[in-house]
Amino acid sequence: MTAGFTPPAAWTEVASALRKSGTVTLDANGNGAITFDPDSANQRWVVTGIKVATNQAATATVVPYATVALNSSDITTVAPSQVLGTTWDGNNDNFGAPGFDVGPVDFFSVLFYPPPGQSGTPLAGVIASALVSGVKYTRRG
Repeated sequence: MTAGFTPPAAWTEVASALRKSGTVTLDANGNGAITFDPDSANQRWVVTGIKVATNQAATATVVPYATVALNSSDITTVAPSQVLGTTWDGNNDNFGAPGFDVGPVDFFSVLFYPPPGQSGTPLAGVIASALVSGVKYTRRG
């Protein structure tokens, strides 16, 4: 396990590969969110990688930023303490180690939005995607 949570000794957990993906079409303001959460109340995740991409041409002049935020799905209201990482290259980038925990009542979002000082108009209609990898732990008994 790479993130900070250590389960109590009484827990019996089964580990399996985490691999989830999602897409969003950016709105007229160039904003979009893809949200991920554990499959049940008996599951927690350790996310160790997130790959973000868009369907933009490699020569696009305006590309979205991508921010990973815990328990927030809106870039306009996310608190700095919820931000787990940001890339200015949301059309093709990777978030990696050290990883982070997502508890059974938590969720996280990959938030796409225009670069500061840029209009979102060139990003309207762009399809953004995220691929999440790591380990999911399902508590048994």
